[in-house]
Amino acid sequence: MNQRTHLRFPRYLIVVLALLLIAAACGDDSDSSSDTTSGATETAGAATTAGGAATTAATSADPPEQAEIALGIIPIADVAPIFIGIDQGFFADEGLTLSTEFAQGGAAAIPALVAGDIDFAFGAYPSFFSGVQEGLPMLIATEANRAAPLFAGLYSLPDSGIETPADMAGTTVAVNTLNNLVQLAVGAQLEAAGLSLDDVTLVEIPFPEMVATLERGDVDVIAVVEPFGTIARNTLNATLVTDMFAGELEGWPVAGFYVTEDFAAGNPNTVAAFNRAFARSVEYANTNPEAVHEILPTYIETATVESAAALNYPEFVSGIDLAVIQITPDYMLEAGLLDAPIDAAEHVVEQ
Repeated sequence: MNQRTHLRFPRYLIVVLALLLIAAACGDDSDSSSDTTSGATETAGAATTAGGAATTAATSADPPEQAEIALGIIPIADVAPIFIGIDQGFFADEGLTLSTEFAQGGAAAIPALVAGDIDFAFGAYPSFFSGVQEGLPMLIATEANRAAPLFAGLYSLPDSGIETPADMAGTTVAVNTLNNLVQLAVGAQLEAAGLSLDDVTLVEIPFPEMVATLERGDVDVIAVVEPFGTIARNTLNATLVTDMFAGELEGWPVAGFYVTEDFAAGNPNTVAAFNRAFARSVEYANTNPEAVHEILPTYIETATVESAAALNYPEFVSGIDLAVIQITPDYMLEAGLLDAPIDAAEHVVEQ
């Protein structure tokens, strides 16, 4: 049964990055999805992992210790494989029932994860590594996606005079959550143009509200991922100021799914089952793009199959590629956002 969920979390649980001033996390109301299972645990086939290898789903896996999984995610195109996996029965095949709860961003889902309100959290890596720095006991269960051209962008109104990042000095910029990947990416594009985050004012707006916020003139620039970039171009004739992951951020590791150390230790079969099902979901999404187009309207109210077919998607991946994940903490250390080096290999679930 579908239900509407709303996540709102206390500020003290959200990690503050070193160069930023405010941490706040508040969610928007959205549909969540769940699926039921008869308890089957056998799967077959191979799924492409983040490292490019193939992992064959177990045919005689131990049953999950916990069958019902609460999953904290964001209502964006990035999580399409989750809903495909539910729809195709991949999670049910592993004996899992998923319920999804929408948060405004990964920085909002992490406090719920640590508090035990959800079992898995989807989020961008800067939130994860900032939390690790603060001692939060989390592990990466699997990668989820990486940046691809135009899956995320900065947009302004036409005739605003804001056509490149160099034009953004003195502007107000909407980000979905402060102290997370979008803000890091905005900062990188500003720095490439000779500016910095000090030259703009950041405001926190949920992704689904950004296009309307730009149209009203409440902000000058929105930093959005799909489908909201395409919506802005189609409905407002919005100007693409820049691809959010252009330049040094090309192919950037974007987000993954996280669990707590206690959950991983107490539920290794559950985590393994989730990862197998997610790998099948990613493979299915990558080889059946029409399935992605059809699934988006089931959890994004403003999407249609036709509009979904026109989107620019991230690269869907699964598994763990340590060399790719390590890019994020290394960049954060260089930028002064971490106090000390973090070895990503110490913070992933044993595969």
